Amino acid sequence: PYVSSGSYIHKMSNYCSGCRYNVKEKTGDDACPFNSLYWHFLAQKREHLEGNQRMAMMLKLLDKMEGDELMALQRRARAITRDPGNY
Repeated sequence: PYVSSGSYIHKMSNYCSGCRYNVKEKTGDDACPFNSLYWHFLAQKREHLEGNQRMAMMLKLLDKMEGDELMALQRRARAITRDPGNY
């Protein structure tokens, strides 16, 4: 299994070529949905990921994220999972 942000998907595939979302934005209506899903997943599964050295840098970035930004990411991730057809 693999989890990634919109930026990684953009770099490693051609799936983003026809997409209206901006992979460089984390929050907001134009932000790539994969960004909020990614950070939400890391926040939810943190205890399972902490022992993995490959995740250390991303978890440090998660720690540095301001509360309002993380809350916005998690709110959007929940909206996406409730009704993915809207995204």
